[in-house]
Amino acid sequence: MRRKLWFTLAVVLQIIVLVVMIGMKWSTLAYGTKILLKTKPVDPWDLFRGDYVVLNYDLSDLNLKTIPADISDFKNNETVYVVLKQQGRYWVADSVSHTRPSGGTLAIKGVVIYYNSGDKVLNLQYGIESYFVPQDQGRTIEKERSSLEAEVSVDSSGNSALVGLFIQGKEVKFQ
Repeated sequence: MRRKLWFTLAVVLQIIVLVVMIGMKWSTLAYGTKILLKTKPVDPWDLFRGDYVVLNYDLSDLNLKTIPADISDFKNNETVYVVLKQQGRYWVADSVSHTRPSGGTLAIKGVVIYYNSGDKVLNLQYGIESYFVPQDQGRTIEKERSSLEAEVSVDSSGNSALVGLFIQGKEVKFQ
């Protein structure tokens, strides 16, 4: 009887964790602010994962000589917030902070991958770098890499989720 109870609790706990993870992404997609980012896609196919596009953004490599930061030292795997401002159609980095900005300022949460203190270049990942596509469709997107845009939803906590891709202003749809 006791074993059965522990087994049932373990299964229920795993289900709860999965529901919470899905709910957090859904909440970001449903209630987050939709922004448009310029992308730089690479590597449209992987033997184990199938066709997908790895997206690199202008926000992925920040030059801290031109973008202000709250301090000048960054460590790998550290969480930072990139304050965004709209510039034409796209959203771009306005500043970088170690703490989440307050007062309704739109900021996206990223993780430091690498910081080159000599060149003052900060490389970040936001969790929106992969976009899976149907088999044999990755090459189509790769050919249009110069006009590829990504719509991203950013919530008030800085979490982000990839909503969709656009080529020359038209949403990429698969059948």
